Amino acid sequence: MSAVTTSTHRWDETRRDEDGAPDGANRRNTELRSVPAGVPRLRRLPFLFVLASILGVGMAGLLVLNTQLQQQSFALMDQQQQATSLAYTEAELQTQVDQARSPARLASQAAKLGMRPNLHQAFLVLPDGRIVGDTEKANGSEVRATVNTPAEIDAERKAAEARQKKAAEERQAAQEKKAEEKKAAEEKKAAEEKKAAQKKADEKKTDQKKTDQKKQQQSDERG
Repeated sequence: MSAVTTSTHRWDETRRDEDGAPDGANRRNTELRSVPAGVPRLRRLPFLFVLASILGVGMAGLLVLNTQLQQQSFALMDQQQQATSLAYTEAELQTQVDQARSPARLASQAAKLGMRPNLHQAFLVLPDGRIVGDTEKANGSEVRATVNTPAEIDAERKAAEARQKKAAEERQAAQEKKAEEKKAAEEKKAAEEKKAAQKKADEKKTDQKKTDQKKQQQSDERG
């Protein structure tokens, strides 16, 4: 009986040495372990909200940039019209100066002041003060008088008044045209702004409708 017991004990030790560990340890090593939960997927609603916000900011920036460009174009148009008007005024004044400097105009003005042309020309030499030429006094009978008749003076005065009246009418017409163009530009700008605002509101409604549909779809899926 003792021999059998001793053999059994040795066989258990031999089995324990071959396995490297007791059977209880092997069972503990093969126990099940809990697996960590997977990373949750991002929800669609926050992503759509961020995307809609980015699109809204982009559209607002484009609208502001377009408005500024339109304002700058209107300002440039006004400056160009003002430059054109000033160029016409400069040309008119230059024409008046050229007419005032013409020999015929100078002779007419001199005749109105009682001056007469002198055929006996004399020159004063500076700085010694010598006089070269004949210094005879002109009596006005040497050549035909250049003084205009009253009829000519009246005709010239009427012509000047007509020119002034025509210039005033042209300036008035230019101002009225400028005012009409400015009014048309303002109306066009207001219409464009109204159209842009309506478009923005429609896009906002469309985005809101899409968002509501997404929410309703998600609610249906959860239900």
